[in-house]
Amino acid sequence: MKKLPFRHLPVLALGLSLLPSPGLSAAPIDREALVRRHEVRVTALDPDAALSVGNGDFAFTMDATGLQSFATLFRDKGIPTETLSTWAWHAFPNPDGFTLADTMKPYNFHGRQVPYAALEKSPAGNYFRENPHPAPLGQLSFIYDGRELAPADITGVNQRLDLWTGVVTSRYLLGGEPVEVVTIAHPERSLVSVRVRSLLLQTGRLEVRFHFPYAYRASVKNKPPLIWDRPDAHRTTIADKGKNHARLERAADATRYHVRLAWDGVADLVEAAPHDFRLRTEAVQGGQLDFTCAFAADPADPLANGIAGDSSSSAAGAPPAFDETRAASTRSWRDFWTRGGAVDLSLSTDPRAHELERRIVLSQYITKVHYSGHFPPSECGLVTPTWFGKHNSEVYLIHAAHFAQWGRPELLENGLSWYQKILPLAQADATGKGFEGARWPKMSAIDGHPTPGGINPFIIWNFPNPIYLCELVYRAKPSPATLAQYQDIVFETAKFLASYAFFDAATGRYVLGPPLKASTESSREDETQNPTFELALWYYGLKVAQDWRARLGLAPEPRWADILEKLARPTVVDGKYIEIETEPRIYEKPSGGVPSSMLYALGYVPRTPMVDPQIMRATLDEVHRRGGAGVKRWNSWAMGQGANTAARLHDPELAVDIVTNDAPRSRFKVQGFVPRPKEPGGCPAYMPVNGSFLSAIALMAGGWDGAPEGPAPGFPKNGQWIVRAEGLNPMP
Repeated sequence: MKKLPFRHLPVLALGLSLLPSPGLSAAPIDREALVRRHEVRVTALDPDAALSVGNGDFAFTMDATGLQSFATLFRDKGIPTETLSTWAWHAFPNPDGFTLADTMKPYNFHGRQVPYAALEKSPAGNYFRENPHPAPLGQLSFIYDGRELAPADITGVNQRLDLWTGVVTSRYLLGGEPVEVVTIAHPERSLVSVRVRSLLLQTGRLEVRFHFPYAYRASVKNKPPLIWDRPDAHRTTIADKGKNHARLERAADATRYHVRLAWDGVADLVEAAPHDFRLRTEAVQGGQLDFTCAFAADPADPLANGIAGDSSSSAAGAPPAFDETRAASTRSWRDFWTRGGAVDLSLSTDPRAHELERRIVLSQYITKVHYSGHFPPSECGLVTPTWFGKHNSEVYLIHAAHFAQWGRPELLENGLSWYQKILPLAQADATGKGFEGARWPKMSAIDGHPTPGGINPFIIWNFPNPIYLCELVYRAKPSPATLAQYQDIVFETAKFLASYAFFDAATGRYVLGPPLKASTESSREDETQNPTFELALWYYGLKVAQDWRARLGLAPEPRWADILEKLARPTVVDGKYIEIETEPRIYEKPSGGVPSSMLYALGYVPRTPMVDPQIMRATLDEVHRRGGAGVKRWNSWAMGQGANTAARLHDPELAVDIVTNDAPRSRFKVQGFVPRPKEPGGCPAYMPVNGSFLSAIALMAGGWDGAPEGPAPGFPKNGQWIVRAEGLNPMP
């Protein structure tokens, strides 16, 4: 096949992906059949089987009742059932007047002192690590015979998540009486709508509860409990009430938001206790109750962002009713599934194909619900706060690159819009440390300020990521408008990369660090220099920035060109790359695991002159051999990244082995979540797994620059894998 110029690649992606295997029809994939064969079924009150509906800026996670009736059980034993948004944030009071300056400690940066927010255990450090944090919007649950439900009350569970429409239908017996609950989130508002059918409504034995906590216990880093025992620390008041609607005003310290409730039929909202409201149903006729709960930021709240804050809903007028919300959800999800990329493995005979396809479909749903909004949330998305609810920017590419690969660049752009908003802060941080350009925060709340830590200030692999992500958007949408929209992010990021790279006159090369911590976070910041992965990523970032200058008709930046020529190359020991130049002895032990981050210099990072593929192949073989349990060592987000490296090194068999890995830490639960239990407190739904996995599948099925010709270059050509793919954009 004749090589086409770069500008045609985004168009070519669809054409290449439709090439059939010999003897197969080129008919389009039946998208609805593909999605529906992986609908989620839950048949027990299982704390690991919580289901979510949402839109990226808002998510409602429920138990088997269709609401959050067993919140304590699910938080303690499995996946929390919470209501979260990207726009609602809370901070405890700061009576001591701490500032970020109080967390700074100077470090030697090649002869000059640079302040880093490293005093994490100081009073100021503790405060800014914990604050701000996401604000819980409230819990919706059932009250049965005047009390909270007990697990023994529920039998005969039959719950279904219809992925094609985003609708959850929950059927069960409550005290022997049938109950059906249909739960839906609006695609454009922070709103959940519910239909309840049960004769228990007519007798008033079943009520709906709206319950509001003060905040999360912020001293708990991961999966924090809600604070219910401080009713005097916050306010929930009925600001407006009518026959079939009410508006509540919430205030917790400086946090303000509104809750608008609406219902059909004869019911009455009463305040049972402070922050505890009940929809009494004694007079409900026909055994059916529809209600809607819409959350909105205060119109004056500067953190409201677009659809998420939905400030307009605080004005007069009821929120969308149940049928309207269901219709909107159905349209939105149908559009999501039909307009983006798809991979169909139903004709494959490899016994792992069905599970792999299930993982693909569920991961697309999960990342759309929990990670496609206007602020990139913490690593459990909108399931529950982790890392104090902060965004960890070093894994944002792992979280979000797949949106562009799967033909949905607008979802990636949602998150990039936050980077545009905080650009002045990133520039100020760089200036305050004596650098040029924009120094992006490693760990941040929506306010864009860095979070103190013993690791955070010294991580550097987050810095080139915005360039990489902007390049993916451009490849999906190659136009002058895209260049104009993101050139500030690209060029300001590149200025920092160039400013940070230090020219070592003794060796005639540019070096990275110290101080820094490599991506594995285990090295000493005052000794670490030239990690392999970071060197390759630095090179790629500056090279892409130069490409953007050329596309805009600008001359190459001379300093960037000098760094590209003289940047230190990754260190090779015994024919293999090592993780860090200053730690050369990683292979000296005759057995035992070794770090794997050096592999990502070709996999996560596209092919660059920094890496010799033959040396990287030897490195992959050694890392894999020392894993001790074959592909089982490829868990967490290393699953996707290891598969990327294997595919780019033309080892599709290993790539497939990695993404189908069924080790306990690599198993996708019934709804697609993969936990990371080793973290303190646990991360019950660790989104980097789903994101890196989807990125690897898109690369394997959709290709990359320089990939072998033909469809699905990252899958084995052994006759067992028949991969039908549509709408995928090749990776660089």
